[in-house]
Amino acid sequence: MMSFTIDGKEFDPARIDTIVHAGSVEEWTLSNTSPMDHPVHLHVWPMQIVERAGAAVNGVLWQDVVNVPAMSSIRVRIPFDDFTGKTVYHCHILDHEDGGMMGIVNAA
Repeated sequence: MMSFTIDGKEFDPARIDTIVHAGSVEEWTLSNTSPMDHPVHLHVWPMQIVERAGAAVNGVLWQDVVNVPAMSSIRVRIPFDDFTGKTVYHCHILDHEDGGMMGIVNAA
């Protein structure tokens, strides 16, 4: 049976997985080492896709849900503005999310 985790951890509602500074802009690399795609959704903030599988993306491409293909990676830029507090990021496939593929981000 496949385990659905982020950074090797199943979701724990008592744990903060990622801390960001409100008003900052960060680049995250979303890596997928599994044999299936995972559409990743970050609540509150849209993500700008800047690189797919090591190749720069031409133009400005903003998405609410970013597909991370099997055995690949996506680099995204996220402006953490207009919100402070906790929210979540997760795989947008319900069975994967329910199976533990979710984390908590805190913008302080």
